[in-house]
Amino acid sequence: MIEQELERKFADFRELGPMPYVKRSGTLNLADRMVATVVGARRAGKSFRVMQAADEMIQRKAIPTREHVCLVDFDNPILANIPAGELSRIQKTFLKIHPDFGLKTPLLFIFDEIHRVPGWEDYVIELSRNPHWKVVVTGSSSKLLRTDVSTALRGKAISSTVYPLSFAEFLRFNAFDPAPASTKGQARQRALFEAYLRWGGYPAMPAMPEHAREALLREYFDTMLLKDIVQRNNAGKPRQCVDLYHYLLSSIGRPYTLKSAYEFLRRGGHATSRDAVRDYVAWAEDAWLLFTVPIHAQSLKEQERNYRKVYAIDWALAIHNSSVWDGSYSRALENMVYLHLRRNHPRVDYYLTRDRRQEVDFLVSDGRGREIMAVQVCQDIGHPDTLRREVEPLTATARHFGVKDAWIVTLSDERRIERDGVVVHAIPAWKWLAME
Repeated sequence: MIEQELERKFADFRELGPMPYVKRSGTLNLADRMVATVVGARRAGKSFRVMQAADEMIQRKAIPTREHVCLVDFDNPILANIPAGELSRIQKTFLKIHPDFGLKTPLLFIFDEIHRVPGWEDYVIELSRNPHWKVVVTGSSSKLLRTDVSTALRGKAISSTVYPLSFAEFLRFNAFDPAPASTKGQARQRALFEAYLRWGGYPAMPAMPEHAREALLREYFDTMLLKDIVQRNNAGKPRQCVDLYHYLLSSIGRPYTLKSAYEFLRRGGHATSRDAVRDYVAWAEDAWLLFTVPIHAQSLKEQERNYRKVYAIDWALAIHNSSVWDGSYSRALENMVYLHLRRNHPRVDYYLTRDRRQEVDFLVSDGRGREIMAVQVCQDIGHPDTLRREVEPLTATARHFGVKDAWIVTLSDERRIERDGVVVHAIPAWKWLAME
């Protein structure tokens, strides 16, 4: 049955080919004789991004054609149950239906959600030892990024992350070129930003009829909850998970502590423990549903003493699956800025100033641990008190760390502000986000 299912999958791919895609930004990390892992949230576009990488390999003649791509999706009732010892049937079946291919034929193997098969690691390691073959593994578990996979693959893996669309990609998906600086072009870009703020960055959104978007966001949440959290972790009390995630999605951009989450569930009548709550949050982070952001500190103990801030993989997903929503997009804007920074930088924290414990939304560090950017997010800085509240901690932080790049991301305000020798640039989000 397994071989017949593989043959059917290969025949379908050969006949139908991959779905058309819009080109995404950035590159995937691929290296000779290493397994490439591509991870990210469900429906973020991993499969399409990997097919883009396949086409890029064809262009540089690393593989001859798409017929040299072996794609297997393990989110399948038959293939998900294949024993690890029988995974070699994949290349045997693929070579059988392509009799002209051999061990020296350049091939690309793409395995989606293969981590569902216990013991899969030895198979992909062995496959990647062939210098003519490339192996890419995709999945919706963050464990594939650094923890489990780094141990299981014994230094034989290199990772990439795929997020929902950045604003620049969202413009591309809407066939808009941000280069023109005309009044009409800027008006169009602002209108697209409003759609991005309202409906988020999932790749399906631009082509989806507006009346169906809210239902799709709820379907995404339900699927992520069922497949990537409850089933993956064999959750014994799924109702607790659902209630906690609705609560956390209502809290994007706000402080979060284990104690506050525990007390929320207890008030709701759930018999739980702090260890259980810790597991639920870890499961949500593993499934790319939520991120918890620590304070910028050099000490782990200091991070543990302070609250974390919660952000979602997509702000529109959070809004439409929250237990409450006040109709404001202020915290959605902050979530949007966080994801933009996370895509482009290795470390993004919040910061509390030393003297007055005033919060700076984001302090960004480079790969060497140097603080390089401080960012505040505020819809409107028109009122003097609001401006002072945003600028004071930003300039104090910039002075303390020697940061030259200080921003206030707004909805529409744009100005240059100088305080105590620090230059702060206030800029509309629709401009700042397009600066990839």
